Amino acid sequence: MPSRASTLHLEALLQDASELSEAHRRLRTGNRGRQWGLGAINRASIVICVSAWEAYVEEVTKEALEAIRPPGISQMAWDSLKAPALAQIRRFNTPDSGNTKLLLSGCLGLPDVTVDWYWRNCAAVSAVRYLNDALTERHRIAHGVNPRPTATLAYSGWLSSFFRNLATCTDRAVARHVVVLGFPAPW
Repeated sequence: MPSRASTLHLEALLQDASELSEAHRRLRTGNRGRQWGLGAINRASIVICVSAWEAYVEEVTKEALEAIRPPGISQMAWDSLKAPALAQIRRFNTPDSGNTKLLLSGCLGLPDVTVDWYWRNCAAVSAVRYLNDALTERHRIAHGVNPRPTATLAYSGWLSSFFRNLATCTDRAVARHVVVLGFPAPW
């Protein structure tokens, strides 16, 4: 079962990227090759995919924090204990592999989430590289590199499925870590 962060945040935001891809398909000319004038849609989709990943990482961290709340502790005491972690989550940006690893390590004690980022036809080292490449591309787009980066419909569509796979692996790693800490699986 996926985390609420995956279903309520990642999927909802990736739906925007899907809608952009569908708009791109409807605007195609019918001619073969690159569809000039539609690159902005693909670039927007990349930015949305990365922002969906960032929101997911923040939310899955909060969700896991609640899962490791010690029994019998008052809400006021718990709020005080988790305040540093919430502050770290608020400062989280640039959700590349290193920053994501640091956030989950600092807030939950999960040593290295990136070792669990693998699935069929994708090794962990490749997933790390793909994530970091996506962040680089997002920065180039968002910070106004000129000439504008070329972004294909194929890449922007692939990125949505990449982030879904990455979230599935992250959910699995975080849930396993929560259980290792002695708490019930959160999802």
